[in-house]
Order: sequence, then C-alpha cells, then structure tokens
Amino acid sequence: MRKLLVLLVVALSALTIFAQEAYNPEWLIADVEGGQKGGTLYLATTSGPKTLNTYWAQETSSSIIINLGGVSLLSSDFYGQPTQPSLAKDWGVERTEDGGTLYWFEMREGVKWSDGHPLTVDDVVFTWEKIIVPDLTADGNDVYMDAEGNLPELTVEGNRIMFKYPTVFRFGLETVGGFAIMPKHVLEDKVTDAETFQSTWTVEQVDQIVVGGPFKVTEYTEGVRVVLERNPYYFEKSKDGVQLPYLDRIVFEIVTDTNVERLRFEAGETDMHGPAAKDFPALRAQADEKGWNVIVGPATAGSNFIAFNFNAADPVHRAWFRNDNFRKAVAYAFDKQTIIDTLYNGLAVPCYGPRTNSSAFYNPEIEELGFRYSLVTAQRLLREAGFSWNENGELVDWDGNVVEFELNTNGENAVRNEIAVILVDSLAKLGIKVNYRPMQFNAVVQKMYSANWDAIIIGLVGGDDPGWGTNVWLLDGGLHFWNWSPEVMEWVDPDEYWAHPAEQRIDEIMRVQRSILDKDELQDLWDEWQMLVTENQILVYTISQNYLNMHKNTLHLYPVEKYGTINPYGYSYSPGLWKIEYAWKEQ
Repeated sequence: MRKLLVLLVVALSALTIFAQEAYNPEWLIADVEGGQKGGTLYLATTSGPKTLNTYWAQETSSSIIINLGGVSLLSSDFYGQPTQPSLAKDWGVERTEDGGTLYWFEMREGVKWSDGHPLTVDDVVFTWEKIIVPDLTADGNDVYMDAEGNLPELTVEGNRIMFKYPTVFRFGLETVGGFAIMPKHVLEDKVTDAETFQSTWTVEQVDQIVVGGPFKVTEYTEGVRVVLERNPYYFEKSKDGVQLPYLDRIVFEIVTDTNVERLRFEAGETDMHGPAAKDFPALRAQADEKGWNVIVGPATAGSNFIAFNFNAADPVHRAWFRNDNFRKAVAYAFDKQTIIDTLYNGLAVPCYGPRTNSSAFYNPEIEELGFRYSLVTAQRLLREAGFSWNENGELVDWDGNVVEFELNTNGENAVRNEIAVILVDSLAKLGIKVNYRPMQFNAVVQKMYSANWDAIIIGLVGGDDPGWGTNVWLLDGGLHFWNWSPEVMEWVDPDEYWAHPAEQRIDEIMRVQRSILDKDELQDLWDEWQMLVTENQILVYTISQNYLNMHKNTLHLYPVEKYGTINPYGYSYSPGLWKIEYAWKEQ
C-alpha cells in the first residue's frame, strides 16, 4: 500500500510539473535578466495580517501580505503611476462623442490562477459587477465614481474590456485599471452580501487562497510567521526567458517590536531592514563589515499624525477635540525640529499637512502658516478658546472640567512610541494630562472603528495622487475615522454629528477633482486641500522620516539596481517590496 501511495504522489507530481511546463500564456516580459532562481527572502514585521481579503484590508499589516499576490489590469511604475502592463497588454483612453470618457484594456490570453484555473475576462467582470458595484468592500466604491456619482458602464468585446463614464473622468487608469481582480470560480458563492464576503479569506482560511500575482500565502501562524510561496502560474518572464518570480519563498517573521527587527537583521537572520533614524548611524557603521547595502531616500510617503475623535463617546472630550484652537495648540506644543535633530539624526522632515515635501503634489505654502514650536502661542490659543488654568496648574475648560484624555498608538512601532512619549511630556507643559496606553497595531485599528477612543497616533499610506484618498477625506468615506458619518457608522448619533466647514469643502474638492483634466487647475485644488487641513489642523501632523533601507549585498533589489534608490511612492505600503518578483538572492 505504501508503494502505491508513493507511486501516486510521484505520478501527481509529474503531472503537475508537466502542466506547468505546458503553461504558455501571452507572457509579460520584464525589464530584467541574469537573476538566479530560488532562495527564500527573510523579513521581519511587528504585526501579522488581520485578513487576507484585499477588499476588507484596512491596515498595512494585511495589505503588505495581500499585495504580494494581487493582480490587476495595470501596475505601477517607479513613481507610483499606472503606466505599466499587467493583465492588460494594451490600453487606452478616449473621449466619446457624448462628452464621456472611455477606458479600454486588451487582456492577455492564456493566464492562469495559482490553482491552474484560467484567469479570464470573466474574472474582471465578476469582480466589477459582484464586488465593486454592489459595494461589498470596506472602503466603498466612491473612488470609482465620477464627479456626479456615476459608476462606469462595463462592456466586453472578446478580450477587450471597456469602462465608459458619461462625464469627463481623469482617474480611470488608477481605478478601473488598478482594482484587484478576484477568482470567480472560487468566490462566486461568497459574494451574496457584504457580511459573507467579509468573512471570506480570513487568516484562518489560508488553504482557500488563490492568487494571480507572484506570491501566494501558504502558511500563517499568529504571532509567529507568514510564509508565501511563488505562484507557479505567474505570467511574467525575464528578458532571458526565466519565469518570475526568481524567489521561491518569502517568510515574514513576526516579532514583538522594531527593536527586535533590528536585532534580527544585525544577527543575519533577515535579509532587509527599514531602520529607525535613531538607529541609523550605529547600523551604518557596521555596513561594510557585514556586507549591507545602505539606501537613504526622500521623506516617506506616509507621515505620522495625531487624530482626535470628533465623535468621542464622552461629550466633554468631544467638545475639546472639535475645537480648532485646541488642536492648533497641540500642534504648537510639539517641537518637531528639535525631535528631528536629536532623535532622528536629521533624517526626517517636519510635516504640517497631508503631503510631505517629496510628493509631486506638495504645496510648500503650508509651511508659511507657522505651527512651529511655541508654548506661548499654544497658551494664547487655549485662552482664546475659553480654556484656563486652575490653582494646580491644570488646564480646565469653560465649564471647569480638567483636561485629561487617553492617547493610543501601536507601541511596537518605536517611532510612534517615541512621538507619543514626547507628546505626553509636551502637553504636560500646558497643564494637559495625557494617559498613554500603547496597544498592538490591529487593536488600534479595531479601536478606530468605535467611539471609545480619544486620540490616536497613526499613519496612512497610499498613492501619491491625493485622489487616492477619497475614502479618507470624503465625509462618508470608509476611512474617515476621526469623524465617522452616521451614514457609515450606525452608532454615530445624527443629532450629535458635526462636520467641520473645512471638511465639507474638502468633500467637495474630492468629488469635483475627478473631472479635472487640466494639471494646473487640479493642483490648485490640491493646494487648497492641503491649506484647509493645515489651517484647521483637522489632523495634527508630526514628522516624516526619510526612507531608510538596509539589505544584504547578496540580495539584488530591482529599484536599487535600476534607479540607485528606492522611491517611497513606487509601492504604497512598503517601498522595499516594489517589484519584489524581480528580486533575487545569490545562492
């Protein structure tokens, strides 16, 4: 019997190998050659995924993993723009005679999912009609709508997929060209309603995952590791005919905090590390001896900010947090430049608004608004708002309530933890008592969806074009977490809900920008958006560290070898993983 089992396994393996050898899609030819096939990339992370369903991922701990297997019609270039082919081998944009906009994509043939099932136009149509249009997603489908709230009409002719908007719509390559395509043959009975789809591809369902991208999750042990293996049916080849990805596996070891991440890298247990600026000089001093490549890039795309809960459960706290002068005082009390010079070794920039100075859309005029460290200015603003100080030096509001609130962030992130500790000390100088309680990252994210928090230090990442942020900045956006709309969260009392006038104008900007084709006119809107956020300190921005990367010199990263650096906008969640299918290790 054992011989029969062994023979059966051998036979099945032979059939699998034969099937893969017979696989011959319309290959996407990558601009790489000479890489060695095989090997495992070892990385460390402080949080595991919360879900493996891309349409319900709201945290980078999930998105980083999911995106390694994701596939769409187009892919992003080094600057984060949708200029590269993926499932689409050709595409275009046309203005229609009736004033609309047509986006078309010609899909390559013969591609398969990781389970060997054909990946076809039907999967694109399924994803669009059964997931995006009925809005079975966490973020909603606003980003796909034109300025009048229309979704495009989808039609298919052979392998040509067409999305027609009735109006001018500028963002189609990013949206309809960039949505994650899902396998119809696996999920067809899982898209009956949002609750059912949300509970599909959870972290407990690793064995059910099917992908079209380069890597597939094959193992997840909570708090220990995530393992991804190469997709044997990935449709991309190098110029010298090697099927990608080069790597066989990627292993994310889950560690307790970023200090342990550093120790793992120093010990040679991981291949790549994004060091904190405070650790950078000590690590750089070891680089030659240990054989590390060192990359210093521009300011990272995602900056850390302090969010105050406009819908806090406590109505007294809610009144403080909705007060412009209160938030502005917090901004003035935070000494950004001293922190950059001392804790960041100068490897960071102060942030005043929602874009850093490395962004192509940055408005430098926000720097002229001030918000540089000044306790005197902070005190004046608090007095103007009706706050005062009691005989004990405690800040009290207009009704005599002592100002005290709770602050949360993911404590395993050393940078955010330091920001939190400094903020507690800074606000104490204003007589404000802040109770700092660090949490695990996924717990922080879960808290954001409730009324039971006061202030959170967090960061958001995404594409450089602010149009990607509609889910954050629209009043009814799926990630407008500091001021949830009652249309989004049932627990928000419509009678208590309040939308800041600046938020209302930002909502208008985010809707109208979709139809603006003129670049100067569009930039005027983005300049106004940044000024509104900064003038009112809707979110209190802190510091953005330069992108720092260290990796073993036996690891060959495509952006480093092609461009000499790693651009933080090339990959939304972790720049070191952009085009990781092209990375290879010397064996």
